[in-house]
Amino acid sequence: MRKVIYYCGGDVADFPIPDGRFEDFIKHLKWEARHSEDDLTKARFVLEAVVKQGAPASTPPEALAAACFVWNYFNTHEEDEYYIKGDIIIIDLNGDGATIEYASVNDIELAPAN
Repeated sequence: MRKVIYYCGGDVADFPIPDGRFEDFIKHLKWEARHSEDDLTKARFVLEAVVKQGAPASTPPEALAAACFVWNYFNTHEEDEYYIKGDIIIIDLNGDGATIEYASVNDIELAPAN
């Protein structure tokens, strides 16, 4: 099981990716699109919209595809500055999209809400 977490101005949503779904996604991903920054931005916007709407009971199909793209983008990137191993967290501290950071879930500790 893979996972992408989105932290957006205090709201957090987990996007778990079942192994079978990820394998299906990879089969249909065009080789030349796997590290497209435009597609990364589009995927982030899809996930951000889900977070801002409130966490649904289940992950919408388009959000699951977006999470697959984000996870694959960083875990397979050939350039060291973009490569992230393992589960990914997207951080938008203020929730306004002005500054977006991507990191390994293992490198970030989120404080529990009071």
